[in-house]
Amino acid sequence: MSKKEYRLSKSLYGHSLDVRCVVVTSQADIISCSRDKTAKFWKYNPFQNNYEDVMTYKDHKNFVGCVLYLEPTEEFPDGLVVTGGNDNLILIYKPSEPFATFTLKEHSNAVSCLSNTNEANCFLSGSWDTTAKYFRISGSPKCAVSYIGHTAAVWSVIQLKDGRILTASADKTIGVWNSNGEKLQSLTGHTDCVRSLADFAETGEFISVANDAAIKVWSYSGENLNTYYGPTSYIYSIARCKAGGMDAFVTSGEDRTVRYWQNGENTQTITLPAQSVWTVQCLPNGDIVSGSSDGVVRIFTKDESRYADEHTLTKFNEDVTALEQQSVQEIGGVKVSDLPGKEALYDPGKREGQMKMIREDGKIVAYTWNLDGNESCWVKVGDVMGGTDKDAAGRTLFEGKAYDFVFSVDVEDGKPPLKLPYNRGDDVYKVAQEFLTRNFLPSSYLEQVVDFILKNSKEQYVSPASDPFTGGSRYTPAATSSAPLVGTNVDPLTGGSSYSTSAPKPTANSVASSAGNADPFTGGSSYTTAAFQGSNGSTYFPVSSYRTFDAGDPNVVLNKLKEFNAKLSGRGLAVSDADLEALSRLCTVPTSDVSTVDVLFRLLNWPEDFVFPVLDIVRLAVRIPQNNETVALKDGGALGDKMKKLIGDNKVPSNTIVALRTVCNLCAHPPGQDLIFANRFDILEHVTSLSHLNKNAQIAAATVLLNLTVLCVARADDMGLFVLAQVVPDILTKFTEPEAHFRAYLAIGTLVNWPGPELEEIKVRINESEQFLTTLQLHGFAGGNDLERKRTECVKQLRGFL
Repeated sequence: MSKKEYRLSKSLYGHSLDVRCVVVTSQADIISCSRDKTAKFWKYNPFQNNYEDVMTYKDHKNFVGCVLYLEPTEEFPDGLVVTGGNDNLILIYKPSEPFATFTLKEHSNAVSCLSNTNEANCFLSGSWDTTAKYFRISGSPKCAVSYIGHTAAVWSVIQLKDGRILTASADKTIGVWNSNGEKLQSLTGHTDCVRSLADFAETGEFISVANDAAIKVWSYSGENLNTYYGPTSYIYSIARCKAGGMDAFVTSGEDRTVRYWQNGENTQTITLPAQSVWTVQCLPNGDIVSGSSDGVVRIFTKDESRYADEHTLTKFNEDVTALEQQSVQEIGGVKVSDLPGKEALYDPGKREGQMKMIREDGKIVAYTWNLDGNESCWVKVGDVMGGTDKDAAGRTLFEGKAYDFVFSVDVEDGKPPLKLPYNRGDDVYKVAQEFLTRNFLPSSYLEQVVDFILKNSKEQYVSPASDPFTGGSRYTPAATSSAPLVGTNVDPLTGGSSYSTSAPKPTANSVASSAGNADPFTGGSSYTTAAFQGSNGSTYFPVSSYRTFDAGDPNVVLNKLKEFNAKLSGRGLAVSDADLEALSRLCTVPTSDVSTVDVLFRLLNWPEDFVFPVLDIVRLAVRIPQNNETVALKDGGALGDKMKKLIGDNKVPSNTIVALRTVCNLCAHPPGQDLIFANRFDILEHVTSLSHLNKNAQIAAATVLLNLTVLCVARADDMGLFVLAQVVPDILTKFTEPEAHFRAYLAIGTLVNWPGPELEEIKVRINESEQFLTTLQLHGFAGGNDLERKRTECVKQLRGFL
């Protein structure tokens, strides 16, 4: 008799963004939470073997990252639902009520995890503020104990059967604490962020999983008993599966899998049609529940009576296969895997005729919202056709012919990208001239197109958003080097004058993207409104180029590197002066020296108090096209994770500021744009968690928001635009600096001038923030200086669009 395996049982649709956490109740109900700012209660009907969405909890103002269910007690006979969000809040709901009964404001950064305790009416929380807390909610909810000692975010916290508390942290350690908050041990062994913990009390063990793709088994005494391998990327979640025995558990992670483990062996791997499987749990009957980046809660079972029908199972398998193909497939210049799946059709439209593009059966399909009396639904319009399928040899097809390259070139805002096909060995001037003639472009662009083809045809991959005119994502004929940005002349990194306020002269290899020869950011005489005259008549919107931070003297940075290098020599972290000088040259000249880049990435692991000049090297280096590509592609885009960590860990303000500026500068060239686009939601999530920012940090954060907006507009990323429309207005209200306000307003103005079909929905999301609308009114009156008057002009134009 063949061994039964887990197969899909149910798919629960209702969330519009990533499902970040799921928990289960003793009655087999499921509670999920999402980046869409909600949590949902799915009630199990045992008679129909079905789940019903009975309640949505909506009080969070930002992403909901974790959820917990407290079983019924005498004081709370229906139990309680607890949620934690990126608004730094913990909310406590009665299961049948959509509005929170209690609000806890004990954490100073995003709440990342929640868990039960051995004591009734109590729970544990962990946060990006590096602490964990023990709460008692009988009577008046309050924090009873704080666990302070980690140096980075706490991603998981649990209580062992013996009463001790365990915390898992991004500082790569596991903390062991007593009930009074005293740290007993710090367990090391993982080489990257520790993400989740599970207690195996019967055997006196617990298990940890981490971003290093390792699963470690620990004794209660703190000894690492075993390490299991199998997942090929970050592991985000682990949960016990008690129905499978004392040692059965499940994991999920970034390799798109849920894995079942028994006796230390990975006995089954389930691949999902989603990029990230954020969370996994087990129901009392042994079924597995997952939550993933496509917004779907899925249930898998070994019980054949609960299997989905054959059609559903076949479709699920086809979706998994399709996503694997879509990860490299583009249609019409749009990456198919970046679009939402059919689950997006469960969200109602905002207006008659609204259009939505989704990923379906390996194609991009357009739907429109139809209002017909009392019946409203999404109606399929048809397939969105494109010309970038592959032939049997892997060459790109365009108009029925195969090419080595088919570049997508955005020539004008609001217009579809133009296709530029090219085969190695072709007469490059002939190809360029044919492209110009076919698209009615002036012959004066010939040399630029030729240079673009020669430069990019040497690569195996070219961003669909790159274009031969600017190296950015949009054609700006009058582009020149960017004017200095307000806030970059004085550098907060070392204080005083130790960092030069003057910017180095640009070289031929130091290219900064710009929207024109005049800059609205600096004000004064350098600003010419005609340079930013939009098609809508606005002198500010839409912004179609990326803003960079170019000020900085590599020689001064080098001196700081040498100073820190000497201090770290006793810790075995120092490198030679020759290596440091090679790093300094990255700021001004291109390099193909792999060893120099290896040194750069090694130094990015310096202690947090020493790393900012290393990061400043990255910021200056990525302005140069070749260095941008080398750094962005290093180790499969590992820099993206480093940037997210440094932004999210707000303990050292200098690191946060330079990391934000580096994210902006990465957008100067296509490889960096690709890296930022791939990490856009995580970067945005970290930016929303920042608090107590000084002037320079506010300006850098606002510039990140503006660049992300330009990037998402350039790639017609409606999901990214929707998220930006939700969070940018809220973040703007936290700023106190007029320059930060101005840049955030530019982002919002660019959003509301997007020519895509979802414009009205974007406006609705922006107008949902009452605090933003109040701030908008406040800033609608001219202030006392040039910057405040410039902000006022921007606001007045923006109010006309909203």
